[in-house]
Amino acid sequence: MSISLSRLTKRYGPNVVVDDVNVEIPEGSLTAILGPSGSGKSTLLKLIAGLEVPDEGRVIIEGDDVTDVDPRYRDIGFCFQHYAPFRHMNVSKNIGFGLRVRKQPKDVIEVKVRELLELVKLEDKANSYPAQLSGGERQRMALARALAIEPRVLLLDEPFGALDAIVRTELRHFVKELHRQIKVTTILVTHDQDEAMEVADQLLIMHAGKIEQAGEPTELYERPATEFVHSFLGPTTLFKGVAVRPHDLELVSPSVGSIEGVVTSIMELGFEIQVTITLSDGSTPWVQMSRNEFRALGVTTGSPVSVRERVAQ
Repeated sequence: MSISLSRLTKRYGPNVVVDDVNVEIPEGSLTAILGPSGSGKSTLLKLIAGLEVPDEGRVIIEGDDVTDVDPRYRDIGFCFQHYAPFRHMNVSKNIGFGLRVRKQPKDVIEVKVRELLELVKLEDKANSYPAQLSGGERQRMALARALAIEPRVLLLDEPFGALDAIVRTELRHFVKELHRQIKVTTILVTHDQDEAMEVADQLLIMHAGKIEQAGEPTELYERPATEFVHSFLGPTTLFKGVAVRPHDLELVSPSVGSIEGVVTSIMELGFEIQVTITLSDGSTPWVQMSRNEFRALGVTTGSPVSVRERVAQ
C-alpha cells in the first residue's frame, strides 16, 4: 500500500515538531526514517499510525484519506522499541491476541499463528512465556503479533534500540529477509545510519521536523542534497575547508601535489584504521583505510606524510 503525506504539520505549543512534510512512500517498500534525536521522526510515524493528530495536512494510504480515521481502523501494524507483551500469555497467545480481539474463528487463529511462528522462526517457542525469551526472540514475537492482523502498513519505531550490537545485526538481517517474503509496506524509524543503509529501499532524512532529502540509500550517500545530509549519513572530515568522506582521502609519502603533515593519532578498529593528521595549514583531517593499506604505508605517530584525494578507479 502506497502512503502519501501532504503538508503534514504537528505542533506542541510553540514547537513545530513536524514541519510541512510532503513525501511519497512506494507500495511494498521498506522505508527508513533517519535523523537525530528530536528531529520529528517518531512523531511522523505516530501521525501515520493515527496515534497523533496533525495540526495541518493529510495522510493518504492507497488513495484513502485516513487523517481522521481512528487508528484501530487503519489496518496498521505497530512495533515499538520497548515491546510490552502479555506476560501471562505464551508466545502463541501473544501472537494471536489481535485476531481474538477481532473475533476470528478459533481454527483460523490457530492456522495463522502457526504460519507466523514459522515465519519468525519461533516454532519451538510456541508454549514459552515472554520472560523465557531472549531480547531478539521477544522482538520477533512482536513482529509476528503486528503481522497477525494482516496490516496494510507495518510501522517499526526503533525496534532494535534496546538490544545489544550482535542481536541488532541479526535482527536487521531478519527484518530485511522477512520484508522480502511478505512485501508489506514497511516504515522503520531509526537513528542508526548503518541500520538504515543496510535494510531500507528508501531513506527519508529528517532534521528539525523537515525532510532534508528522500531517495535510495546509495543516492543519498553519494549525492547528498544538503550539508546536513552529508555530515549525518556516514562519516565526514574537513579537507581544504570542505567536508569529504574520510575513505575518499589517502595518505602518501610527502610529495608534490599533496598537502604535507604529520601523523598525530592512529586508531585501530578491527579491519578499519583511522589516521588523524595535522597538516601544515593547522587543519586535522582523518583518513579511513584498510589494515593492509596502513601496513603497506609503514607510518607511525609522528611520521611525515602527505594527504590527497583518492583518484577514482
